[in-house]
Amino acid sequence: MKRIHLIVPAALLVLSLLSHCSSDVGGTTPEPEIERPPVSDVACSDCDFVIEPGVGMIDGEKLGIQPGQVIGLSGSGENYQNITFTNIVGTEADPIIIRNCDGKAIIESYYAFGVKFTHSEHFRLLGDGDVASDYGIQISTSKGFFLTLEQFTTDFDISLVEIAGYEPRGIGENNGFAGIGIKTSPYQACDVFTDPTRSAWIMKNVSVSHCYIHDTGGEGLYIGHGFYEGRVESACSETTYSHSIQHIRIHDNRIEDVGFDGIQIKNCDKDCKVFNNVIRNYGQLDEGAHNEGLFIGDGTTGEFYGNYIINGTGHGIQFYGIGNNDIYNNLIVNAGNGPDKKGDGFYAANAVRWEDGYFNVMNNTFINSGRNGLAFFGVDGGVKRFYNNIFAVTGAELSRKGVAMDSANNIFTQNLESLHFSNPDKEDYSLQDGSRALDAGADVSMYGIDVDILGQSRPVGTAYDVGAYEKR
Repeated sequence: MKRIHLIVPAALLVLSLLSHCSSDVGGTTPEPEIERPPVSDVACSDCDFVIEPGVGMIDGEKLGIQPGQVIGLSGSGENYQNITFTNIVGTEADPIIIRNCDGKAIIESYYAFGVKFTHSEHFRLLGDGDVASDYGIQISTSKGFFLTLEQFTTDFDISLVEIAGYEPRGIGENNGFAGIGIKTSPYQACDVFTDPTRSAWIMKNVSVSHCYIHDTGGEGLYIGHGFYEGRVESACSETTYSHSIQHIRIHDNRIEDVGFDGIQIKNCDKDCKVFNNVIRNYGQLDEGAHNEGLFIGDGTTGEFYGNYIINGTGHGIQFYGIGNNDIYNNLIVNAGNGPDKKGDGFYAANAVRWEDGYFNVMNNTFINSGRNGLAFFGVDGGVKRFYNNIFAVTGAELSRKGVAMDSANNIFTQNLESLHFSNPDKEDYSLQDGSRALDAGADVSMYGIDVDILGQSRPVGTAYDVGAYEKR
């Protein structure tokens, strides 16, 4: 077997030149129990390169890594420390694959990050190489981002990766920051981001799916820089603007026991979808403005559906969307249940909004919100439609301060029993006979809603059921 020994900055890089291994992965499911893509036992001897433990820098250009080749992270030896991947450049037809081999690969860092990607595109990070592991790549760090994709990194797929904090619930000195960070910050290249049209560089074609993120000190997923209207960064001399993120899919992830937001997503101003994620026990540090289940931030459009958001100290959904937003078939339970009970089920704040951009909030179920079931502020933007939602057992029902809403067929109630949920004690909020939500909804087929949170067709009876579930 031919060995290649190359000296790179900060480390001796030892790689094995081997044969190609398969890169096929499977699809997704809208079921609440997240079904993972298929995995198989991958041998390191079936990969083009294998990273040796102790290696700190992988430079694809210096190593001559070509589109379609496979880089293996070995699970048979000692754990890795932090790793930086740079210049990992595949093509749309032949992405570079990075996957575990010979078992579960573990990265344990006590440095400024766990795994970092810079100046890379058209690649896939997959933990699908060990049938004994639900997530074949595990990343932990005591500081910074666990996994960060930055500095002009684009066109990538992350799947079957576990982000594992050292401290339970993200509380403690070694809890790291956000689980997965996805952004190039303007201060990393001030001169590139001075254009308010955001056309100099665009992040696109991003997918994060079937990952398990838990016990992080910061957000589970931290996507986008924010500050969509621009600002002067500390390292820049003039106003810069965060880059656009386009064609992004965040789905079928499990996020639990995080210190800050479950998912924070900003600057995704074209073709954004966040769906079928389970977010549980968010905002464990109870730090205001950083304790939401799903934070839909400034400059964000798109669809948010089929998400389970359970137990948190802040708002279930906090919304700063730019317009043309569809939020439907989500279940939000026990939002805003910090000590001060200040969180709402759905909270929309003043934000930059497209003048004619619509806001559709339909067929969601909100249960036991600490303050309001629904709060919507800011008159800017287009029509604001609220149809077929359940707001049950909340501190108050509605707060909107003069905002005009197109509201129909919603249920506001303090009487949980009237809804005849199947088994609230087991978090089963599907509907049973006798529920006042049955056939009580408006027809929302013209807005593209033809299934429920389980992916089952709507309507079944004479009309749509209210809430996230359609009774069979």
